[in-house]
Amino acid sequence: MRIENRNGLTLVESLIAIFLLTTLLVSILGAFFISKLSASHAKHRLAAMNILREYIEQEIEAGYDGGNDAEADYYITVTSADPVTRVVDGKAFSIKPDPYYPDNVEGLVYGTVPYKIVGFVVTWAEDVTGQVCSERAVTYVTYHSSS
Repeated sequence: MRIENRNGLTLVESLIAIFLLTTLLVSILGAFFISKLSASHAKHRLAAMNILREYIEQEIEAGYDGGNDAEADYYITVTSADPVTRVVDGKAFSIKPDPYYPDNVEGLVYGTVPYKIVGFVVTWAEDVTGQVCSERAVTYVTYHSSS
């Protein structure tokens, strides 16, 4: 006596279907995870660049001679040895002078205006990956008199 009823799925067909669905779901969830990591890294990088911009602007405002009177009141200078920690949205960023310009490389612009090169490096650690990331910025600061 033979059973000819073949309306259902066999065990092999069911296992193949489950395997294909699992593979598809893992791929989609992986893409979501990677996009979340990328968005988080971009947010931290933007915060680091804003910190760099702030410090560079302070150095430019202070001028070649390091500032006069009230202009000298800024957070860090290129001669500071210790890094400064800033917290933005719960993330700690460490800022320090750029090691490539430790001695305020100086020169003359067109032979008359003195300048120095200043730079800063911001570092932070990504939470999920544990990767240490950094951004740096360098600029020329020329002499200007206080008015």
